[in-house]
Amino acid sequence: MGSGKTTLGRRVAGAHEWDFIDLDAQLEAARGCSVRDLVQREGEPSFRALELEVLQDVLGAHPSDCVIATGGGIVETEAARRVLAELGCVVWLRADPDACVARLGADRALRPFLDDESLWRARYTRREPWYRQLAVHVVETHPADVESSLAALLRCLDRAGPPA
Repeated sequence: MGSGKTTLGRRVAGAHEWDFIDLDAQLEAARGCSVRDLVQREGEPSFRALELEVLQDVLGAHPSDCVIATGGGIVETEAARRVLAELGCVVWLRADPDACVARLGADRALRPFLDDESLWRARYTRREPWYRQLAVHVVETHPADVESSLAALLRCLDRAGPPA
């Protein structure tokens, strides 16, 4: 959360003339409410099941030439991790947790899990091994410096070539 997934994903997709899909926006459109409200109303297990369903639908509709920005919690379920592992090109935009918390401070009303910073940090710590396991590429991002983060991401992807 706050690493720049949506901002950088849009920019990378534009640079390559690919489609861009924000999975959270797809979820919100499917349910007609914010991710935060969806989690509060249906509970996290139901939300994660819907998230996986929407991811699979998006992958079916966009099998290539597409950047998909997922929420950071997509790794919470084994089923979603299996789907991600099969993609061949998962990029972890790793940002310093302190920088993310500072960046998100003004946006707490829109962030589902940032009401309690210690809970956010605990979630990040729990998820980090999954990010490492699934990432084909790790790109250090700097939330306050989008241009440098974008340049690093494009260099990484250009060196790697197109996904298999």
